[in-house]
Amino acid sequence: MTGAPVARTTRLPSRFWLFWSCLTAGGVADGMTLIALTWSASTVTDSALQISLVAMAERLPWLLFALPMGAVVDRMPRIALMAAAGALRAAAMLFLGLLLLTTDVSMAALMAFAVFFGTTEVAYGIAADTAVPLLAPEKALSRANGHIRASQILSNDFVGRPLGGLLLKAGLAVPFLGNALVNGVSAAALLVIRRRGDDPVVTSAGRGRFTAEIGAGLKLVRAEPILQMLALSAVVLNTLYAAMLAGQVLFVRDTLGLGSLGYALLLSAAAVGGVAGSQYARRLLERLGTEKSLLTALLTMALCFLGVGLVPTVPVVVVLYAVASAAVAFWSVSTLTLRQLSVPDGTLGRVNATFRMVTFGMSVAGMLLGGLLVEATSGPLGQEQALRVPYWVAGAAYLLLLAFLRPRLRHGSADVREEGDLR
Repeated sequence: MTGAPVARTTRLPSRFWLFWSCLTAGGVADGMTLIALTWSASTVTDSALQISLVAMAERLPWLLFALPMGAVVDRMPRIALMAAAGALRAAAMLFLGLLLLTTDVSMAALMAFAVFFGTTEVAYGIAADTAVPLLAPEKALSRANGHIRASQILSNDFVGRPLGGLLLKAGLAVPFLGNALVNGVSAAALLVIRRRGDDPVVTSAGRGRFTAEIGAGLKLVRAEPILQMLALSAVVLNTLYAAMLAGQVLFVRDTLGLGSLGYALLLSAAAVGGVAGSQYARRLLERLGTEKSLLTALLTMALCFLGVGLVPTVPVVVVLYAVASAAVAFWSVSTLTLRQLSVPDGTLGRVNATFRMVTFGMSVAGMLLGGLLVEATSGPLGQEQALRVPYWVAGAAYLLLLAFLRPRLRHGSADVREEGDLR
């Protein structure tokens, strides 16, 4: 793999910014719900394993439905599909909010709603990733992806989660009712974009039997060395990242001593770093090249997560979360742009679905792993120390992945060329 710089970008059209606005509104709604789900679970039980099961339930649909949904995305208008998913999500969150106003909700019910929420997210997320190349010029893809990633972080972590924490003060139902409102507005706005004609339909390459189409993304990933390495990295990174997230609410509450609002504000501080990583992704790629950029991001993540586990004090954790989030965002923007440029549009939905399945599907195992790690080490170490263990494991594993990838990125058979040259 060469370290060739990516090309300069061009202006993004107005249709992209309308699309971006809808994603931003949906991100606010998601942020409110994600913090409300885990916090609601923590009011029912103190078990890290049971709380991790709620978080795991939200990710499970990525493992079950991502591949067939990728084939659906390659067959349907993508913005219309996003609008339908947003409307269904709004209806479900309205029902959950009304349910919480009238009765106590069990862990089983929370997990059921988490599964449905995750299912709508599968359709919405894959369609959104696949629609970007249709709405932005090819040479502006890294910039467009950076803006979308920054928007997701700002809306989800910096606005949605603190807003969810504030709304939790008014009652457990309020964030879910807010989600219903915002997702409903976002779905309506997507329909407006569609009526303006900005929802192009792409003919799926090699269309045939639906079951055969589902496996096309997997076959293409296996056939391309660069996609293989990115998929392997996604398995390790996301499994262990999810392991940290599984006990995060208890780590923040018991180890750092923060409440629900402090939890939300900590995540918002991390979001600042994520936005910086997203916005400067293109510049870093131009300066460092692809190989050095990805390795630098991976090393930064490893050191930051080790630091969180070794020095769990609020000021240190705030700084390390922010830096780690910048590295995570940079990695995400860079790898998504590589996929969009190297995969034909007619199969892009299925390839994106394959990576989304790996990214979020493996987090199902990661959530379970994190809960088990804390449960297994709570006896000998105590709860406060045990909550650090997932950070130690993740940091060490990221360093091992770095050692594995370095020679393969350098001597891999796939060249990363300038944007616009990979198709």
